[in-house]
Amino acid sequence: MSIVVEKVNLLESKRDRKRFINLSWNIYQKDKNWVPQLKMELEKMFNKKHPFYQTADVAFWIATKDGKDVGRIMAIVNHNYIKFHDEKVGHYGFFEAIDDKDVFRALFNTSEEWLKSQGMEKVQGPFNPSTNYECGNLILGHGERPVLMMPYNPEYYQTNIEELGFDKAKDLIAYHLDSNFEMPEIIRKVSERAENKNNITYRTVSKKNWSKEIDLMYEIYNDAWEHNWGFVPMTKDEFYGTAGDLKMVADERLILFAMVEGKEVGFIVALPDLNQVFHQVPKGNLFPTGLMKLLNRKKYMTGVRVLTMGVKQEYRKYGLASILYQRCHQNILKYPQYKDIEMSWILEDNLNMNKPLIRMNANPYRKYRIFEKGL
Repeated sequence: MSIVVEKVNLLESKRDRKRFINLSWNIYQKDKNWVPQLKMELEKMFNKKHPFYQTADVAFWIATKDGKDVGRIMAIVNHNYIKFHDEKVGHYGFFEAIDDKDVFRALFNTSEEWLKSQGMEKVQGPFNPSTNYECGNLILGHGERPVLMMPYNPEYYQTNIEELGFDKAKDLIAYHLDSNFEMPEIIRKVSERAENKNNITYRTVSKKNWSKEIDLMYEIYNDAWEHNWGFVPMTKDEFYGTAGDLKMVADERLILFAMVEGKEVGFIVALPDLNQVFHQVPKGNLFPTGLMKLLNRKKYMTGVRVLTMGVKQEYRKYGLASILYQRCHQNILKYPQYKDIEMSWILEDNLNMNKPLIRMNANPYRKYRIFEKGL
């Protein structure tokens, strides 16, 4: 029962892309909580024209055992990350494998050797393919379906990866709230004082002016996140490509700008949890029936994911994190179809983001780990 690790070329070969993408179904077909990603989105991710590859070198492998595809991995040299952090850290991502320690070892050993050949001194992951997309290995909260654009994996991943010498680099937290929770009085009062003192106002985004809205978000984004652990600056092409994808699923009523003296200085993005629809598209294809389910998504969706929030650094002292949480919650309450809110993901040591959620009695019900290992 020999294991063979085969290097594949996803960026050029449709056949290799199909094999790599379809391997997930070998791992999860009996897992009732798994939500398959849309194959068309994965095809786009693994297309050489995707802007991510303008600033990254990558390699892909598929492991076979007895002639069957049983695992996969992507190795990443993200030049934007290396330049920004000034450290020779490679990444791995899009990892999947059956519960077989030899398969894990073969895939990781192969990808690590490639990263070393590229001059890397450490490996971190999983990043699919960076912190600007899905990332993290689920280590707490396997009993439920993941929400939109959050990763999911079997429990055995953690043990098998740690046995290969990986340690914790950072944990990412997902919080749950019922939409009708009571906002603590202290947050309401602090928010009101800050709003009045600093002339803070709000507005929702407009899809009619989407390109201008994205210009504003891009300016805020790179300023707001640059000191966060693992931050990778996005190129304009990459940011706009991601924003274009989000436009199709966004509910503009749930995306807010915070303004000081009429100037946009922060934003918060909440999206309907489309995984409640995608769960009913088990083959990952929109056609022929998945598209109808997507178009009629309102009848399926009761959840919201607050997936990103950013405030320009010079305005952090205004308490805008708490204020944006409160205003976003007030907006969600206007639409009673939404019952559940997930705030994710949040760095475990980001006190400005975690403290308000703890005061709201939010439940830290899921945890995701970024692993690391010296090469």
